[in-house]
Amino acid sequence: MKNNNRHFVRVNLLVGALLATGVAQAATVYEQDGKTVEFNVEGMAGIFSTNENYDGVDNGGNDWQEGYIKGDLVGRQATDNGTIYGGLGLIALGTGGDGDAGGYTGGDEGEVKVENAFIGWQSRTGLFDLSIGRQAFTIGDGFILAGDAISLGDMGISGVDVDRGGAYYLAGQKSFEKTAILKIDLQGPLRSDLFWLQSDNPYHQDTELAGVNLEWVDDTHGTLGLSYMSVLDVDQGAGFGLWDQRKGMDVVSLRGQGSAGVENLFLSFEYVDEQGGDTAVKNDANAWYVEGGWTFADLPWSLTLNYRHAEFSGDDSATTDNEAFDPLFFGLTRGFGTWFQGEVASNYAGPANSGNDVDRLELLLQPRDDLTLGMQYWDFGKQDDAGDMSGHEVDMYALWSINDNFVFSPLVGYYTPDGSAVKANQANNDSNLYLQAVLMYFY
Repeated sequence: MKNNNRHFVRVNLLVGALLATGVAQAATVYEQDGKTVEFNVEGMAGIFSTNENYDGVDNGGNDWQEGYIKGDLVGRQATDNGTIYGGLGLIALGTGGDGDAGGYTGGDEGEVKVENAFIGWQSRTGLFDLSIGRQAFTIGDGFILAGDAISLGDMGISGVDVDRGGAYYLAGQKSFEKTAILKIDLQGPLRSDLFWLQSDNPYHQDTELAGVNLEWVDDTHGTLGLSYMSVLDVDQGAGFGLWDQRKGMDVVSLRGQGSAGVENLFLSFEYVDEQGGDTAVKNDANAWYVEGGWTFADLPWSLTLNYRHAEFSGDDSATTDNEAFDPLFFGLTRGFGTWFQGEVASNYAGPANSGNDVDRLELLLQPRDDLTLGMQYWDFGKQDDAGDMSGHEVDMYALWSINDNFVFSPLVGYYTPDGSAVKANQANNDSNLYLQAVLMYFY
């Protein structure tokens, strides 16, 4: 991409690189005779507070803490035919206090586990890159696939085990349990991925899927992508049983993102269609968004304005099909609100990218190179016969790069429920003040 929309791109790179992948830099601990070993550490700690929660009882808000730390060793060995590489990483995570406002954690979670364990080979020319094992995988900007990031805790529901260790908001776990990924780079505008992914996440009912992704990358104008994937298996009845109808579902995605060759312009869109399935009730759902942003580069603090409209189909009770959109493995990739839309709404109150439409207006400012200020206004509506979880939210935040290793991000959110379903979950119609402060470390 050209140097278009400089501030917007810089914010996306900062938040995307740090919050999504976390690999901001790595230290070389060994290098000799074509062999290298690198070590990196990622850690986050946050404190959170709300005036209201969403357990259906009018009992005030929650105060809780989350944290995780993970370290990875990545080794590479150069050969005549390319490079052999591999990685191994552990993560320790947990939640304290009252647990989160959505009730997805209880406040006494803690766990240490393997997060990454993979091996791979990259050809000498870079044409092929094949890897297998436990690792993360993302398509596009994570609208439907951005790693296996949902991390619930002990919810205390009899007969339901969805505990993955907690740290629900920070979502440090992103790796699928088993993967086989072939990346093909023709060293021109065309590149592709062939992938097989197996989740071990009880929330996702151990979903298994496979697919192909094609991308046309133009450094001046942007990227166009087309993806197809099919859900091969689901542990039906496990967890909450939310995704029993995934099995056999076919998913097609068309997307684009870039500047169209216009400096200071940002454009992005995606359309996803979901069809079929192996259950008696077939899927017939879709979702899409359009987004545009402009950076006023000559104004003080490089003001950026961005607008996005998104729609996610809901079930139609008049048909025998399931029209409720399945958001699959969406996640954070390029900043707050992508694709957890609204810090209160998406994370705790609902909705979460199914049966709703969403409008977002965003303002970004950069008073200093190390400081970004943002404000987002959200308007949530309902689609079709989905539960009415409409509402409004305003989020204000800062991203302060303290140094090369530490980033501090305070955030204030104010959420007002409008729909009957979210009022029932909140057990009142009061507005909710939400506070959080997150310290991030990368090495």
